Amino acid sequence: MSIPVYPPLPVAPPPALVVDGDYQFGTYDGPIPTINPLDVGAGRRRFSGLRTAGRNLRLKEWEAFQLGDDDWFVLGAVYNAKAVGLIQVLAVHKHSATITRWETKMPPPTLSVARGLLRSSSRGRVADFRVEVVNHLERGRLAVDAHHPGDRHRPSMGLHVTGRCGPEEAAHLVVVHPFSADRALYSHKVMMPMTGNLVIGGDHVGFAEDRGFAILDDHHGDYPRPLRYDWVTAARRTASGQVEGFNLTHNQVLDPAQFNENAIWIGNRLHRLPPVTVERPQGPWGKWLIRDASGAVDVTFTPTVRSTMHVGPAKALAEYYAPYGWYEGAIEAEGARLNVDGMFGVGEQKRITV
Repeated sequence: MSIPVYPPLPVAPPPALVVDGDYQFGTYDGPIPTINPLDVGAGRRRFSGLRTAGRNLRLKEWEAFQLGDDDWFVLGAVYNAKAVGLIQVLAVHKHSATITRWETKMPPPTLSVARGLLRSSSRGRVADFRVEVVNHLERGRLAVDAHHPGDRHRPSMGLHVTGRCGPEEAAHLVVVHPFSADRALYSHKVMMPMTGNLVIGGDHVGFAEDRGFAILDDHHGDYPRPLRYDWVTAARRTASGQVEGFNLTHNQVLDPAQFNENAIWIGNRLHRLPPVTVERPQGPWGKWLIRDASGAVDVTFTPTVRSTMHVGPAKALAEYYAPYGWYEGAIEAEGARLNVDGMFGVGEQKRITV
């Protein structure tokens, strides 16, 4: 195997995602104050209003979160695919390998995905089911509030948590990576300590004191069509209370040796990683093998809980597998190592043509 070559360290963020009509490509260590993807090419093209509307329809935008403790792993999102909107909270009990789902589709204009994480919120509501993510990253805080009254298909649910992502407790990975000169992936990920509670069917089931973790996943992508990517992530609290975890993605960005979202978090330190590939020799419900060319990343994901969302005849419009399960292996970064044995998380295999 070759010697691993790691991407450059993140640098201070620019004032905006787009400046003077151009994406500010790079990898950054803190929030970008203004997320303005529709300003790409502003002032340089005729019919800019029509072009802006078309670009907005292509953007896949969501603010998602993963959170949990030693027993629970919860995924939620306020998601705008422009063809459809979605709010969801999925709660997985790790040891019994069971999942409870609260989710509903909705017209995209009826939900709101924040463009920027300073004094903002992402939220959606259908009847008495609501999901809201409140962003105060300028104060090192993130809050998630969700409620479902329950029905004949599922119990009631209440989720109320606060994450702490100031510089003493968390590190930020903010990417603006190119699909082309005027199409980009913006993503902001951070792993952090979390406190709060999860109530299902009137019973307080999570989260254990000093064991909670949260992952913020803010995302605005002007993807090629069809959109394709593979993604895996997991996090946990150590015995000392420190949050550690990883994010590994194989997507369509150009020059992945420089531009990728692959990293490990250990407390308030972030360590970037080389590009990876994902192989599934037994399909999406068998083992996933996540590797890089040098051997720095050697991770196996074993799904235990199935989750899918396909759209169209023969999955023609969207094919989406999102299992939950256990990880094993190790990740070697520059100056740090993470053993992932016994970590629990989620993986995605996604292809969308709409």
